[in-house]
Amino acid sequence: MTVCRMIQPETLEEALEALAGERAMACAGATNLYVDRRHGKYLDFDYVSLEHLTELRGIRREADGWHIGSMTSFSELERCGIPFAGALVTAASQVGGPQIRNRGTVGGNIISASPAADSVPPLLVLDAVLRLVKAGGISREVALKDFMKGPGRTDLRHGELLAEVILPHKSGRSVFYKAGKRNALAISLCSCAVYMEERQGAVGEIAVALGSVAPTAVRAQRAEKVLAGARPGDLCRRELAELAGEASAELAGEVPAGPGKDGPAKLAVGLAASAPACPAESAFRERLRAALMEDIAPIADIRATAEYRRRIAFRMVLHNVTELWRCFE
Repeated sequence: MTVCRMIQPETLEEALEALAGERAMACAGATNLYVDRRHGKYLDFDYVSLEHLTELRGIRREADGWHIGSMTSFSELERCGIPFAGALVTAASQVGGPQIRNRGTVGGNIISASPAADSVPPLLVLDAVLRLVKAGGISREVALKDFMKGPGRTDLRHGELLAEVILPHKSGRSVFYKAGKRNALAISLCSCAVYMEERQGAVGEIAVALGSVAPTAVRAQRAEKVLAGARPGDLCRRELAELAGEASAELAGEVPAGPGKDGPAKLAVGLAASAPACPAESAFRERLRAALMEDIAPIADIRATAEYRRRIAFRMVLHNVTELWRCFE
């Protein structure tokens, strides 16, 4: 019988010493760990609980940006008060149910490296930087976009612990949209975060990230280049309404049958309702679609087809950009 230990350090230094062991892993909210153990993973590891490490909790503003402790819960993120982080607040509010949001942590969500992790697309568009620490006073910083290596794989090295997430100061706004098979407690079929700054009536700085459409959450850099400098008329809002109106019929054949199937359909209704009129045809829209399709690589699984994910990803980008324009009008 495999025996594992739960080590409960009282200080960060004690935790880092324990993590230097041969088969030791950090345990934050443990919301993913229980699932992993049911699938036979990490059964012979010692678990280093981070529960008592108050230095890993909380959100504070400093000269270089906002620092979010890795043990900060999703419930705390919902109340973070970071002015440009609307996307992160929305994503945090859509993670599981209240119990999961109270236990689950931003650090655990990142380290799990799930392509569907809700917090990662918002953090990507906000240019998040991770501070990783190790016994002996060793630390390093790595951009989140460089940290994710694949499903369940990161650049975390032996003995390292994610201490905090740093968001550089920004002046724009961000939004997040997620499609699932139901309205709550849903694993993302596709999610999209967009950050935007307006400059002289056009899109200034813009960042787009999507989840559940590639091996990791990804920045849509080709789509960003198309959107940079765009003006409201380019966004072809009437077409957005028409495309979203088609979604209800399409989803019936593309989303696997099951409880809560009205979730994506309600997304389509929301997209249509949020789209003001504009000229019917736009070469801009086609350029954006082509660029986005090069940015993503969705797969088909039990929750959705690859084609559905491609279509809804495009609509989500248009929807989020449209929503942000409303903030600047």
